Amino acid sequence: MRKKYMRYAALVVAALATTVTIAQPPGSGPPPPPQVSTVTVDQKPVPVTFSYSGVTAASKTVEIRARVRGYLHSRDFEEGTLVKKGQPLFTIDPSTFEADREIAAARVEQIEATRKLAEQEVKRLKSVTVPGAVAAADVDKQEAALAEASASLRLAKAELQRADLELSYTKIEAPMDGLIGKSMKEIGSMVDTGENSLLAVVHQVEPIYVSVRISERDFLAWRADQESGALVRLDNQEPWLEITLNDLSTYEKRGVINFLSPELNTQTGSYEVRAVFENPDLKLRPGQFIKGHIKGWARPASITVPQRAVNQSPLGPFVYVVGEDNVAQQRTIELGQWTGDEWIITSGLSVGDRVIVEGLTKVRPGAVVNPAPAAEKIAAKQPAHDSKQAQQ
Repeated sequence: MRKKYMRYAALVVAALATTVTIAQPPGSGPPPPPQVSTVTVDQKPVPVTFSYSGVTAASKTVEIRARVRGYLHSRDFEEGTLVKKGQPLFTIDPSTFEADREIAAARVEQIEATRKLAEQEVKRLKSVTVPGAVAAADVDKQEAALAEASASLRLAKAELQRADLELSYTKIEAPMDGLIGKSMKEIGSMVDTGENSLLAVVHQVEPIYVSVRISERDFLAWRADQESGALVRLDNQEPWLEITLNDLSTYEKRGVINFLSPELNTQTGSYEVRAVFENPDLKLRPGQFIKGHIKGWARPASITVPQRAVNQSPLGPFVYVVGEDNVAQQRTIELGQWTGDEWIITSGLSVGDRVIVEGLTKVRPGAVVNPAPAAEKIAAKQPAHDSKQAQQ
């Protein structure tokens, strides 16, 4: 019985050995190293963009107010439309002011006649050559009457000028080109120079302002980078503002930055940066929310890697670097801004490092890989055309 059992066991072992031999044919070994694509790290100046939320505003806002008291006679514009400088807007009933003007004009004519008579009387008295025929007191009295008539004439002319001015105030015209809002008063309303004086508001939108708010932290970092040379002007250009509208379209005009607030807004903890934009087609209206991108800056001698090369772990971002003997190494890095489709690396990489960008799912730390240059050239040899802020 024992011999029979031993013979059965030997047959089982032989069968297993045959199976193993068939499963692993002669000449097979471990799988080949995985194929990966790499880019070689280099340094280059990288354009950067600082992006912030902002809002548009009229470059000028003028309140249209009544300058005389009276009933509103007419409204001569369509609300919410573009008005031109000098275009009639309102008319205040001119009847009273026309009458006042006629009274002032008549007063001038009356005093001119009185002055003319006094002047002739002085000339007549002075023309007498017979000694003692005319008393000196009479001459002095008549000269005083002439001076009084001259002063009265100047006063009457001034009153006429004021009457003309007040009459002109009954016709209210647009002080500039711009968009006009709703009429604040209806026809027939009593208006005056006090609380009831506001009639409408005109907004100048060509050009138009765009303001963005920069946090105190970003402003301090921005200034420190400039002072240290970590941030320089791109091609010695003046920085400019580019805006994205709420429909994600980019406005075609560049904005010229013309104002930086001298003090911090303590309520928002931010500084205002304002730019002026040409707006010939009135695509921009006051109060629109936009995304503002401050451009014209670059970080010199920067190291960048494609975004797809960066992985995340509980310890932070990292990349795989091909080391000696083509062994993959996990390298922890620090990220700066992101520019185009690349990250700026502030620490963790050196010039000449080979960073894996494709085949990452097949890579394990310490494993041998088969590296090949990526299809695109190293990022450092390509000019970067756009950048945007990834961290604020």
